[in-house]
Amino acid sequence: MKLLDRKIAVIGLGYVGLPLAALCAKKGYEVVGLDLSEPVVALLNQGKCHIKDEAVEQLLATAVASANFTATTNAEGVADCGVYLICVPTPVDANNDPDLAPLEGACRVIAPHLNKGDLVVVESTVFPGTCEQVVAPLLEELSNLDVGKDFHLAHCPERVNPGDPFWGSENIPRVVGATSSEGVAVAAEFYASILGGDILDVRDIKLSLRPKFRETSEGLHIAQVPLGSVTKMHSIRDAEAVKAMENTVRDVNIAFVNELAKISDALELDVVDIIDGMATKPFGKGPFYPGVGVGGHCIAVDPEWLKAASKKAGYMPEMIQLARMTNNGMPEYTVSILQDLLNEKGYPVKGTKIAVLGVAYKRNVDDPRESPFYKLREILQKKGAELSVFDSWVTSENTVQSLDQCIGGAKAIVIVTEHSDVTEKLRNFDLRDSDVEVIVDGRNCLDGNVIKGQDVLYRGIGR
Repeated sequence: MKLLDRKIAVIGLGYVGLPLAALCAKKGYEVVGLDLSEPVVALLNQGKCHIKDEAVEQLLATAVASANFTATTNAEGVADCGVYLICVPTPVDANNDPDLAPLEGACRVIAPHLNKGDLVVVESTVFPGTCEQVVAPLLEELSNLDVGKDFHLAHCPERVNPGDPFWGSENIPRVVGATSSEGVAVAAEFYASILGGDILDVRDIKLSLRPKFRETSEGLHIAQVPLGSVTKMHSIRDAEAVKAMENTVRDVNIAFVNELAKISDALELDVVDIIDGMATKPFGKGPFYPGVGVGGHCIAVDPEWLKAASKKAGYMPEMIQLARMTNNGMPEYTVSILQDLLNEKGYPVKGTKIAVLGVAYKRNVDDPRESPFYKLREILQKKGAELSVFDSWVTSENTVQSLDQCIGGAKAIVIVTEHSDVTEKLRNFDLRDSDVEVIVDGRNCLDGNVIKGQDVLYRGIGR
């Protein structure tokens, strides 16, 4: 039996694993999804999605209609599979050290069922060296098979961007690396079969696609690779580093614009206008924008994995450390802005009702992981504020049932997440009919001039 004719097991049915499993089923593969959560599995087997994302919901509906997808909590359900895709969380602990327990647990589940010729792919974010130093030895020990000889081990870092209306699991370009040349070829063939794109080589890209690169004075380049393409890396360690480094670049750049925002506050500038002006330059920039903080399981976590690997190798990455400190400090900075504005109105933070809008880490997603909301709430609670919380996408932390209830009686509003439905209501809301006297716009999503025209003090981040 050919590898690509075999049944697929997806370990972990969250934001990464579910769309991947559904896509495989849509493309004609028989797929079993394994997850620890019985409620999640029950919902999925009823054709219901536990993730509030239109693209994922549509994929799941297609997968269910194909009758190719089933979900289970029973590890024995993956016994007869030939492709194992590990999509479990890889968090950091309280000390920001990588927690490999979920990944190791997934390896223990699949190892007893491995057979010669099987393919194991780790999609979970890991630091360089994890597959060779942790995953491979564990799989070999528990399966009595040799990696690279009896079965293939590859890494294809996930690139999920929840809420993105264009880039999704069906078209986002992917990169793969493996412990052997045969393994990377097999893995690339598999991903090309579900993405429908070309298979490229990372070094060939630099040559054959040179006309499609835009050179900049800083020596940067942007590859316009085809949608759904799969790029083979020359080592599994390079593939592991891709995810950690691409999100670290984002983290460092966001930290820098957060620094520019603080400078703009000190110089009475509007950093959003400035960044929009900078963005007109056709090379050598982002743009990136400042905010109340970064979150999600990528930007807030991946740099910590890269930093941990670098420290283990004997080098302390000071730029990453500074970026993490800067971005982690944005909730405190936001609260300091709020405190200044309340003082200007004659109110202390203690005992004042403050409406906090947003729990999710980004707009229009139901994902609160690593959201700056939690740190901001903790700071305000310690200062004795009376908090009212509302998020239209993440309801678990809500203290009220509606936006109107949240704002009612509040002297100040702090925007943590700019969900489109909430911001649209705020734009059409006449604040003169409320008790609100202060707005701190942690996402710079409102028109400050309009708000100031309603006799409300307004501050964004850096504006």
